Amino acid sequence: MIRDLIDRTTDRRKFLRDIAAAGGLVAVASSAGATAVAPTAAPVAPASKPTGYRVTAHVSKYYDKARI
Repeated sequence: MIRDLIDRTTDRRKFLRDIAAAGGLVAVASSAGATAVAPTAAPVAPASKPTGYRVTAHVSKYYDKARI
C-alpha cells in the first residue's frame, strides 16, 4: 500500500519535472528564433510638433478642480 503511494508520488514529480524542462527548452528555442528573424527597424522621421508635456484645456480644468 505505501509502495503504491511512493510510486505515484515519484511518477507525478517526474512528470512535472519533465514538463518544466520542456517549457524551458521551448522558451530558449523561441527566443533564439525570434532574434534571428527579427526585422530591421525603419528610421523614424523627426516629429513636426514638439512632444512631451503640454498644458491643454482638460489639464487646466483638472488643475483648477484640484486646487485647494
